[in-house]
Parts: sequence; C-alpha cells; structure tokens
Amino acid sequence: MERPTPLKGLTVLDMSQGIAGPSCASHFAAYGARVIKLEPREGDWIRNLGSRIAGASSATIVYNRGKESIAVDLKTEEGREIALELGEKADVVLESARPGVMERLGLGFAQFSERNPSVVYVSISGYGQRGPKRETPMVDTVGQAFSGLMSVIRARDGAPVKIDVPLIDAITGLYAFQAASMELWGRKSGAPGRHIDVSLMQSAAHIQAINIVEHAFAGRPPVLLNPPAGNYPTADGWIAITLVTEAQYQAICRSVGRPELGTDPRYATFAARRDHLAALRAELDVELKKKPTREWAEIFAREGALGQPINDYGDWLGDAHVTAVDAAPDYELATGDMVRLPHLPGGIMDDAAVPIIGEHTRSVLTELAYTREEIADLVRRGVVVDIDGE
Repeated sequence: MERPTPLKGLTVLDMSQGIAGPSCASHFAAYGARVIKLEPREGDWIRNLGSRIAGASSATIVYNRGKESIAVDLKTEEGREIALELGEKADVVLESARPGVMERLGLGFAQFSERNPSVVYVSISGYGQRGPKRETPMVDTVGQAFSGLMSVIRARDGAPVKIDVPLIDAITGLYAFQAASMELWGRKSGAPGRHIDVSLMQSAAHIQAINIVEHAFAGRPPVLLNPPAGNYPTADGWIAITLVTEAQYQAICRSVGRPELGTDPRYATFAARRDHLAALRAELDVELKKKPTREWAEIFAREGALGQPINDYGDWLGDAHVTAVDAAPDYELATGDMVRLPHLPGGIMDDAAVPIIGEHTRSVLTELAYTREEIADLVRRGVVVDIDGE
C-alpha cells in the first residue's frame, strides 16, 4: 500500500524534545513533509526513554521515524545561526522549551519571523506561553494530576490512579499537528506568520470537556454514567463490564446467573444503581470469581451483554482481528530485526527509518551552502555533530 503524501513540499524544523513536540513533527513526516530534527549534541532526551531496541529507544522509534537529524549546540552563536537559517526555509518551526527560553536564546517567534515572515511557529509547553504557571515544568503525570484526570480514574479503594501511558503528551502532539495543519491549509498567499501556543494543560482539559462542563454547571464531580460498569476479577484474571442501555444491564444479570438483580428496585435504573453501587459490585464480584475470563466473555456475548477480557499488550498483538487488519505491521529496524508497530489510524503505514544523532548534519549544512572546510571546523569546535566524523 503506497503511503499518501499530502504534505509533500512542506518543510518542518523540529527543535522540540520529549514526546509532545516530536510526536507532532512525526505526523508531519508521516504525511509526506520533510522534517529536519535539530537536536542537542547528545541527542533529544527521548532517545533514552523506554527500552533499548536495536540501539534506539522505543520512544525514538515511535516518534522520530522519517526525520533528518542535525545535532547542533544552540548555546553557541554559530549553532543559533544554523537554526535561523533552517527556519528561513521552513513552513513550520516547532519548539517545546519552557516559555522564555527560546526568546532568551534569540530563537523565538520574533527572530524567526523576521527572517521568514510567513513562518508558522508552534510552541508546546506545560501550561502555555502566558499566565502565572507559564514557567512551571509539566510532564505527563503532572498533566494527569493537574487536569483532574486522576480524580475520575480510581482504584476500588478510592485511590487516584496514574495512567502508565504518556496520554497527555501524545494528545498534545495531535492537537499541535491539527492547529499547525489548519493554519497552513486555511491561509492565503502572503499571509503573515503566526505563533501557535499549545499546552499540555489545555490538551488534557479538552479531552475531558464533558466532565469539566458538568462540574462547572453542577459544582460537583460528574456522576457515573453507566454503573455497574468497571473492572471485575474473575477466576483467572479480569474482565471489563460496561453498558449503555437498561437491556444490557438485564443481559449482565442473566450472564452471571442472577436475573433477580435485574428486578431488584435498588438496581432498577442507572440512578438507583449509582446510589447502591457498592452493594451491586459486591454481588457481581462473588459471581464473576466463579469462572475464568474467557468463559465469561463467551457467556456475555451469548446473552448480548458487553464484557471484554482485559488484555495485556501481548494479548492485543496476538488477537486474530488485530492480525487480520494488520493493525501493527512489522517494522524493520536498522539491525534488520523486526518489531510490531501500530500504524496511524486511517491506514498510514509509516516504515521510514529512525535517524541517528547527527546523521544528516553534513547534508543539511551543505544545502545551506556551508563548505566542507566550514563543516569540519564546526565539528572540531563542537558546534555540530557529524556521524561521518570528518
């Protein structure tokens, strides 16, 4: 299947690090844009995040495929000049430093737009470019806690739970890609540049808008939508039960062999079940521990109830449906080894290579009209890293 390249011809200068910014840039690369990743001499810190796979981190494989890497020390005057020269040719410049840092380096929106008046400059940060917390650091876990997300994800004992996936970072990258893409798509020829401010704080709030609207109106936490939906232990694992109609609640009662729970007035409606949820969960706990998870899944399906075994990643990768639709095709690593890699929704099969730190330094600087001798001098003085070692 040929990969669509609707963004072919666009150039993105990716000066970001971590997950949110690099994931934004990775979407540009996946859709055909040229992405030049300008990273520190030691590389983006994401290169050390996650398990090492064929010399690269899992996070690097996911978020930096298809980019060109140029390793530059932005603390040097020459390094900053290289960044600005690259920005002259870029449609999008992306950064994820703490607010104020790039301006102090002379690499803010004002400096780039002076040389490239139409540039779309995207800043990704924790709390955004303004406000009292603008310089306060935020990572995914902080975003989950600050936004209220952990307050609605709780263990049975009521303890707030952290999601062990960088959800807020990844969502922020998608929102940043959306904002920059729409700015480019909607502009007329000669339109002035724009500084786009995307924060983890706002992204985390937007995906929880339903809950936040309800709390703002009612002055209380959002009510449970569909009790007794939740996770329940079985004889050999866990199963997730959910429902959206009263008929599905009746099907749950039949599935566990307790049809009388469907007529008990304490559980007759969604509102009643909310008021007596602890008692109902205790009843279901007793029954669901009597059989293994897969057997319950078959019973639930037969009765028209919604019950899904709680998979681990190996279960998902091995699922017949996942395999049939090629949801995680093999991705060939630089070593020739293969790893399963989920593709972008919409069927985008992105099998581009992961760049080594400074792999494209020489070729990119050559495009900027730096001579062989000038590049060698920059390498010798530590301004840039060139993997050719010349």
